[in-house]
Amino acid sequence: MNGNVASHRTRELTASVLFAVFGTLTVLGFKLQNPRNLGERHVDVLVKHWHSEGRAVATMQNELSVLRKFAIWIGKKGMVRTLQDYLPHVPRAELQRRTVATKSKSWSKNGVNVEEKIAQADALNERFGLMLRLAIAFGLRRKEILMLKPWKCDHGDYLAVYPNAGPKGGRARNVPIENTFQREMLDYVKARMPKGDSMGWKTTRRGKPATLAYSCQEYMRRMSEMDVTKSAAGVAGHGLRAEYSENAGLVNKDRPFVPPTLGGTADQMPAEELHLALSQVSEKLGHSRTSITGSYYGHFKGLRRPPQKVSDEERQARSAKSRPVLRGVVPASSASAPSGPVQDKAGRRRTDALLDVRQMDLPLKDSVVLFKPRAPKSGGEG
Repeated sequence: MNGNVASHRTRELTASVLFAVFGTLTVLGFKLQNPRNLGERHVDVLVKHWHSEGRAVATMQNELSVLRKFAIWIGKKGMVRTLQDYLPHVPRAELQRRTVATKSKSWSKNGVNVEEKIAQADALNERFGLMLRLAIAFGLRRKEILMLKPWKCDHGDYLAVYPNAGPKGGRARNVPIENTFQREMLDYVKARMPKGDSMGWKTTRRGKPATLAYSCQEYMRRMSEMDVTKSAAGVAGHGLRAEYSENAGLVNKDRPFVPPTLGGTADQMPAEELHLALSQVSEKLGHSRTSITGSYYGHFKGLRRPPQKVSDEERQARSAKSRPVLRGVVPASSASAPSGPVQDKAGRRRTDALLDVRQMDLPLKDSVVLFKPRAPKSGGEG
């Protein structure tokens, strides 16, 4: 994972949650003049409001986590409690975060006609209709769709999702183009998009230059105009990604399988083959672990991971790598290493780096001196 991208995304998420929180409080009648005035009653009202709106448990937990961090910043550690504390009347089982889908989240399985919705999207806004075609054909996330440049990303047999174009954690991937449907959808989009343009809106509804944040909000507004929301249809726009994941399993080129959300069972093929098929779909969605994709199409009951085959050479290499190195013992290779001003300077840099790491890892007070500065050498010493 790219640490820079991840930290940027975390800051962006934190800021957006806090802005939304204070905006909601204003609507609810709490006009805080100073963010530091946020108190327990405000959080209590917020959580009850979220629950009345039918917000997902995972979303509420994430936003409480951001508020918990903010409370520490303003010197009110411990002010933000758990979700169960704010909703004691709700059964505990309903407040458990579910990471594995128990039923299909796809549009088709929930009674939403994909073709009709795409036609409706075309009527609302042509570019929005093009976005939905990419979502269903390639399983892209919302931000990936908005930042995608269809002409640039089309590499013939795959669609490239670049690290700076919206993927979580900056994890780039290549989505293979394996059937005529994908090729036709991509060509249709390219024929209606200027070369070099990304899919996001160029201008706002008022004619001003549009930002990525505006395009994200506009995407959700367009979904609401089509009644594709959890409250209205039982599914959200993200359901097209679930639709793609189920389809990717059904038409998997080498090992097609029926996902659990569509009634598939673990005995449809040998466990090793099924794990390989699941990992292929997982990579197309931009994940390395097959357990994560369980949130899209469920988990096969009784499926166990096959034992990993490790060669004798690899086992010996791992064993040698894990052996402890005694302090103060200089390896033979370093004993015979050349010495000189350059090597001495490199050694000092390594020593300084180790000292910095030790200082960072220890919860020291300002008054504690861990390493005394070395006294300067006198000019008479030779």
